[in-house]
Amino acid sequence: MKIAAVVLSLAVSGIVLSTPLAPASASKMNGKCCQSSDGGRSAAYVRQMNRRAIPHTCSAYAASCLRDSADRSDSVQMCTAAKTECMKTGVHVGPYSGRHYAGMARI
Repeated sequence: MKIAAVVLSLAVSGIVLSTPLAPASASKMNGKCCQSSDGGRSAAYVRQMNRRAIPHTCSAYAASCLRDSADRSDSVQMCTAAKTECMKTGVHVGPYSGRHYAGMARI
């Protein structure tokens, strides 16, 4: 009985090791770039998809500014000033981060 169990476990191990499956942490090439094999659940992928969801308009960036800085006392004045400047130039400058976001639709 023990010999049969050993032979069976070796056979199963041989089958598992010979399959062409890659572990979940491996990367595969899709022809252009390395693509994670975790099915799009990586943190970088989620961040990129969340950034895409924001419409690139002055009003949307002002709304996200107000939402992100709700705990600051001067958030309304700073975000409104950033929106006004964006409506004039088409470039939103984050009032707290100083980041420039060019190419905004003036809506």
